[in-house]
Amino acid sequence: MTIEASFVEELPSDTVLIVGGGPVGLVLATTLAHHGVKSVLIERNLTTTRWPKMDLTIARSMEIFRCLGIANGLRQRGVPSHFPFTCLFSSGLHADRPITSWTLPSVDEFAAQIAATNDGTMPLEPWQRVSQEVFEAWLKELGEENPMIDVRFGWKATTARELDDSAEVQITDARTGAEKTIRSRYAVGCDGANSVLRNSLGIELDGGPISAYAILVHFKSKDLTRLRKQGQFWHVFFPNDAASGGSVKGAIIAQDEIDTWTVHRFVPVGFDDSQITSEEAVYSVLGGMGEPYRIDIDEILVRSTWRPSIAVAESYAGPKQRVLLAGDACHQTVPTGGYGMNMGIAEAFDLGWKLAATISGWGGPQLLSSYEADRRPVAQMSVQWSQRHMGNLMVLSKKLQLDADIVDSDTDAGKDMRKTWHDYCQLNDGHNKSTGVEMGYRYQSSICVPSELDCDGSAPEFDARRYIPSTYPGCRAPHVFLKDGTPIFDQYGRKFTLVEFHDGTASSAVELFQLAALKRNVPLKTVSLHGEDHTHQIWGAKLVLVRPDGFVSWHGNEMQDVNTALLILAQAVGDM
Repeated sequence: MTIEASFVEELPSDTVLIVGGGPVGLVLATTLAHHGVKSVLIERNLTTTRWPKMDLTIARSMEIFRCLGIANGLRQRGVPSHFPFTCLFSSGLHADRPITSWTLPSVDEFAAQIAATNDGTMPLEPWQRVSQEVFEAWLKELGEENPMIDVRFGWKATTARELDDSAEVQITDARTGAEKTIRSRYAVGCDGANSVLRNSLGIELDGGPISAYAILVHFKSKDLTRLRKQGQFWHVFFPNDAASGGSVKGAIIAQDEIDTWTVHRFVPVGFDDSQITSEEAVYSVLGGMGEPYRIDIDEILVRSTWRPSIAVAESYAGPKQRVLLAGDACHQTVPTGGYGMNMGIAEAFDLGWKLAATISGWGGPQLLSSYEADRRPVAQMSVQWSQRHMGNLMVLSKKLQLDADIVDSDTDAGKDMRKTWHDYCQLNDGHNKSTGVEMGYRYQSSICVPSELDCDGSAPEFDARRYIPSTYPGCRAPHVFLKDGTPIFDQYGRKFTLVEFHDGTASSAVELFQLAALKRNVPLKTVSLHGEDHTHQIWGAKLVLVRPDGFVSWHGNEMQDVNTALLILAQAVGDM
């Protein structure tokens, strides 16, 4: 491939080019800046999204934002912390009450659970409801204020290629049509499902669109009496009756608990959506199995159609490791579970430290390849669980043979149908209760260093519903509050951290690691914890080497000599 342009901009060798100014690209830029690396971020649109898209930032993402120092800022812009995350299942708002509900805790309630359950099984941060429309605009503001980030909206990438020592991306000014090429040491495609960078490299997707299609209507309404007739909610799901083809008719999402809402109206693939107005789509969904349910709509903000896709890229990087991918550019999934954007955030955080280490000179030649090895299996697993969650919703009506004439009736048949519906939903409630999917996975790349504690080969089990605390290499180090009430997470440095649980006896382990880090030029913070028996019991090792992203590189109970410490550090930074 040959790129021709009238002008070539050569970025300094310490600056990363990021293509795509959505949440993933902006978080990557923020992560690089956190590690002292500059970036140029280009985005084809002139402004951030007007569409709501993701409305849940999961607990693991909030942990990441805490590390970046922006968690509290996001919470100030999200739904206030006292509102619960209630999901209702309804036959339609004509009925006096919902059929059943998932009662998920508010941020305040979640925080209380975390404070009361100091056994390593919990995240450090609760989740947060915030519309991507709000979230993305705020991240852009942070980027524009950060002297390490050069934010350039209104530039569209048209093609890209890898060279032996750099990447070239041709871009076009959306306002003037002017073209130029940016050459950088590394380029990252955070440019969405139709990624120009992925397509330019010829990287295929494993998967594709599924047999579903929806009309999205984002709107304003203060008709709370009618909207909340069955109670306050985060989501309400409305199935069709079985005679109408089963499946889910649609859902409504409360975006801000004030006046902003989003409706998804599912229609057959190929349906001519011009046949239905935005208002009719809203009324149809809220009516559920019955007649359309009218509300007062103050303003239609945006309307679009979307078709879910389930796919994972066959590779997360080009063959020369000069162009890498993150977010929707390397995976697409259905909305159920909220894994899509949150996977991208975790990818940006992982790739950010690995790029920073490589550019700074202490990352080894295998470090960047560990990005795909670490993150691609997580995407495959998350996509499968998201599909399972959606499948449970889509088959509900047909599986239970819901009947619009029976379900709300005061008959034995109606009571039985409602109970069956209730039981089914309570049994299949994993959408936002799959903590293991969100943070219980284990990386298995070459930078995960086994020790004598792992010689039996018994890695921790995986449970989709819960996080099992472990410092087995490749696992997220467990959150625990120390005796003074501070979280162990806040002890980590921006680079690597060696945590030692000191029992009062003489130990040279820290000194040996410090000497090895000095010889290998690996930035290392050491933390010696005295009398922290509770945390030591949960962590299960006297010495734990924690990566910059909070995952474990190595754990053990002793260190005999500096050469062993050198080998551990070399493997942990991709130099073996």
